[in-house]
Amino acid sequence: MQAETDVVEVSRSDREKCKISFHGVRALVTNPVPACDKIDNMFGSGGEVIIHYMWFEQGHKFFDQMLQNSPHKTKGEMLKELIDVQPRAGWGKVSITIVRNNPPAVEIVVKNPPIKSVKGSQKRLIGSFWAGVFTRYFDRQLTCKNFSYNAEKDEFSCLVTIDRV
Repeated sequence: MQAETDVVEVSRSDREKCKISFHGVRALVTNPVPACDKIDNMFGSGGEVIIHYMWFEQGHKFFDQMLQNSPHKTKGEMLKELIDVQPRAGWGKVSITIVRNNPPAVEIVVKNPPIKSVKGSQKRLIGSFWAGVFTRYFDRQLTCKNFSYNAEKDEFSCLVTIDRV
């Protein structure tokens, strides 16, 4: 059996530099859920806005840096690799369904997510990150909505789409 600690592949160079990276983009192993709880306590509903913009930008920049660091790969190939690394990074098993391309709409489903609630800013950790990724993927401003968590299935889901109602 493989140990739980062997979940992230780190190059020898990265180990020597004491860092983790994915396609040249530095990553950290941390649990942001307690920070969301603290931000919600400090800022109330404004905490959700703070977390949304932080994680949207994180998703957008992370995917953009991946693309820049691997110019020989397509957006689709890089998206698949980003989805595939999510379980090893502790975010759960991510499944995406591109509902439509124009205007873009993508359903995100995460099995065994670290987020077990749709209350407060926690839900934005997953939804806003993927909204940032898909904003870069489609080169169109997208947002996340329709959050849900099914405890029986242990699945978090949301829709990433344009910001129209």
